[in-house]
Amino acid sequence: MRNAANTAWTKLGQLGATNFGLVLPGTIAYHARNAVPAGYLRCNGAAVSRTVYADLFAEVGTTFGNGDGSQTFNVPDLRGEFLRGWDDARGVDAGRTFGSAQADLFKQHTHSGLPGQGVVQGQNGTGNYMIVSDNSYAPIGSTGGTETRPRNIALLACIKY
Repeated sequence: MRNAANTAWTKLGQLGATNFGLVLPGTIAYHARNAVPAGYLRCNGAAVSRTVYADLFAEVGTTFGNGDGSQTFNVPDLRGEFLRGWDDARGVDAGRTFGSAQADLFKQHTHSGLPGQGVVQGQNGTGNYMIVSDNSYAPIGSTGGTETRPRNIALLACIKY
């Protein structure tokens, strides 16, 4: 969103500065401590001042929320989230708008048994069972926890202002 004439990019260009080793406003970083480093804000969805954080506002605008509509805007809320690269017309995740969020989802799939087997409800509603060839019952109930997730490490998401 570098469309304003007074962005950090423009200021750096006017100064003849290079971007080697420079972190620009709007850059998301993960910090290996639970405290926010100087020059950054937590990515917690908070509404922050459009004037105090003018360089950040010039870069992200209201992409992550309009704040109060005039004096504040929202930083992204990345707490407990996995990031997914924006499709940007590739066609893998078409139709998504930049900065939008998605709920969790399982890809459609089926489970099947051998021919002649059926599924019956367990006694007192205790779960589903598949009838196996010796007329005994094998459980086909649910497994897993309360969410779908890959292996991960929790770090503090921050945004440069």
